[in-house]
Amino acid sequence: MIKLHYLHEDPTQELGFSAYLLLQEENHHSFLILNDDEILGQIDLSNGHWRNLADQKLDEEFVKSISKFIMAQQFLHLPKLIKNRWKDFVAKVVVQSESNYLIVTKADIDFETFERIFSDFVPQLIKEEWPITFKVYDAGFNQEFELRV
Repeated sequence: MIKLHYLHEDPTQELGFSAYLLLQEENHHSFLILNDDEILGQIDLSNGHWRNLADQKLDEEFVKSISKFIMAQQFLHLPKLIKNRWKDFVAKVVVQSESNYLIVTKADIDFETFERIFSDFVPQLIKEEWPITFKVYDAGFNQEFELRV
């Protein structure tokens, strides 16, 4: 589950902003927009554009602002960066949450060598301000390591 805290500038509020929670149950699915416990809407990326799926109307600029915020998140880009950086080693990267990733290596690699290389260089790819945990398994799920960055 992806859980993002989004602050939206709102001059009508005493503090000048409103806080929202954006929830995505599964990867590549829509995001629920919550204000406290109230579901305000649901947005989904379709054909490169974010659209409101809920019956209630959401301000178009609000949806654009949320979509821009989501698109800037690292969980959308980090799997591709990892696969490109270690294309000879990594078979699959799965985003389990914004702070947890599962990585499966290709068969017939030196897993210990990959662990050293990955541990040394992946911190340079991380842009988030919160800890990220990588659970890494070999192709047969016989060897594993965990790295918290």
